[in-house]
Amino acid sequence: MKPVHLFHYGDSGVRTTFALEFLARMLVYVTWPWNILWSNEAHFCLNGHINTHNCRIWAVENPHVIQEQLLHHDKVTVWCSVTATFIIGSYCFEEITANGIQTCSVTGQRYCDMRRDFVIHNFNGVDAFRTSFSCSVAHLLTLIVV
Repeated sequence: MKPVHLFHYGDSGVRTTFALEFLARMLVYVTWPWNILWSNEAHFCLNGHINTHNCRIWAVENPHVIQEQLLHHDKVTVWCSVTATFIIGSYCFEEITANGIQTCSVTGQRYCDMRRDFVIHNFNGVDAFRTSFSCSVAHLLTLIVV
């Protein structure tokens, strides 16, 4: 299996800007990279299905054979974050419905709520004012000072 990620027009400039800003911050504050909270979320299907949408699979079987699959599998969305010295997470995006606790879509509002209600309260005495929060949004890296 080989992951395939599409680069979009304008990615190069954004990535170069990020790298230059990163290096400039390191000139002022050498240990700054140790205080970046790198984060991402992942979707785990509860039936063991693996999303291969962005992968090439090299196999000996006929790739044109039709295999019926469910369109939407039951899944859980989990978020986690790491720095050079500690881990925050895991956090499951869930909501309470009439049928009980259910996984839910990650919206901008839910993401902000998670940062406010979960991340900030889990710093465990770490200097939050010197920590930058990083998240991948639509394949681009952004830094937000918490």
